[in-house]
Amino acid sequence: MPVLPGAQSFLLDAGADAPATVVLSHGFTGSPQTVRPWGEAMHEAGYTAIGPRLPGHGTRWQDLAVTRWQDWYGELERAFDEALGRGKPVFAMGISMGGTLVLRLAQQRGAELAGIVLSNPSIMSQRFAVNHLLPLLSRVRRTAAGISSDIAKPGSVEVAYDKVPLGALRSLTELWRLTRADLGKVTVPVRVYRSAVDHVVEPANSKMLLAGIASEDVAEYVMDRSYHVMTLDNDAPALFEGSASFIAERLAALGAAESGPGR
Repeated sequence: MPVLPGAQSFLLDAGADAPATVVLSHGFTGSPQTVRPWGEAMHEAGYTAIGPRLPGHGTRWQDLAVTRWQDWYGELERAFDEALGRGKPVFAMGISMGGTLVLRLAQQRGAELAGIVLSNPSIMSQRFAVNHLLPLLSRVRRTAAGISSDIAKPGSVEVAYDKVPLGALRSLTELWRLTRADLGKVTVPVRVYRSAVDHVVEPANSKMLLAGIASEDVAEYVMDRSYHVMTLDNDAPALFEGSASFIAERLAALGAAESGPGR
């Protein structure tokens, strides 16, 4: 199927001298359009940015319906391997389910990551229907209402589906369960940006995440001018500036470690 306008994957190459590569993951039912401004900001800061289009996304909801979390994670891991091939430190960033996938990447391949930035990441839901009715509903219904464009900024629109395939959502809950169980395996530096008002992902997600990870270099920022899709909302500039500063700080720390005593 044709890719929706603006939903294409992207590679913003900063050249061979770029000191780092950033992999950015969009969320469930969304597309790379959601994180492209984030990638463009990282590119303007001097870093190469890679934004994969996760399988089943950016075309039609029927394509997402036949994919599962292993497909989405596999594409993120492919992009991560591409980034590693550039021979520079790699950072991963993600929004919503993209944050879940980035967390899973940190759990599985944290030794190869320089750090992660998460925007309204999801690892659970407090909704009764998701926790108790989804297994049954996914057998008798194909879709539910969409969750896209939860944005406070007037005129800002997310390229995403207007329906949620329930089979794929059930697979996402499986990813949540695995990610929650392995939170203690996350040891890389972490920055979490959370919206004070989010109609998609409850604040309990970030609270549980921060309580469970083993990272020592951690910071959380609560943003009060955006809803769920922060990358397209009023707090996007602060998210982007903070992400670029985080990369610069980590690169400086890595450089200091490499040039320390005995090196």
